[in-house]
Amino acid sequence: MCLIIIVVLLYAGASALALRFLPSWLAIPLVSIVGLALLFIWWKIRQFIKKLKTKFADFIPQEKICTLKAGEPYTGHGFAFTFPVACEVSQTHFHEVEALILKPKFDFTGAPKDTLIVVSTFSPGELKPKINDTIEKVFAQVEGQAGEPAPVTVGPFTGERRTFATSKDGKDVRGEAVYLGDKNGSIVWVAIALGESFETLAAKYREFAVLIKRVETPAPPNPS
Repeated sequence: MCLIIIVVLLYAGASALALRFLPSWLAIPLVSIVGLALLFIWWKIRQFIKKLKTKFADFIPQEKICTLKAGEPYTGHGFAFTFPVACEVSQTHFHEVEALILKPKFDFTGAPKDTLIVVSTFSPGELKPKINDTIEKVFAQVEGQAGEPAPVTVGPFTGERRTFATSKDGKDVRGEAVYLGDKNGSIVWVAIALGESFETLAAKYREFAVLIKRVETPAPPNPS
């Protein structure tokens, strides 16, 4: 855009000089020809950029953010679900890889405002080190206690669960990090709430996890 503005300003300045110092019979055709040439070059550049975007679209990760209403179904390129509450969805899709960041709006008493479920075609093992490292750093600062990893089963999914606890302003704070799935995909969440609300929150995450279904990515149509 800046380049276009500079070219337009240069053209306007050169046209003004030509109209002032050259005979009108020469200046007017000259200004018109240059203007048409610049318009043609600009059009060709736009067409070239469009072709590049079309050609390399498959190599650019596609990102999408949307907000679903309660009961509104969602179907992506690898997963599908329908939650009974509103949910913000952030999707990243690249070829056969899909990652969803889900933020369901839980509506029970004491529900936290910040929620997070990560659904992806990555295995739990690929996500676990980064999340565990973050948890360790956070609880080292607040003198919290983190439990050892333990096996967990949620509906048809198996995986690992790690609990942690601390206190803030005299209030009990509890949490868990759960990693479900296998090499073909994972469902991961980190639940944190006050002690009296934690069990309800943990149950809600489990309820929502079993609503997430793996779907096959449709094959691209064959070229005719």
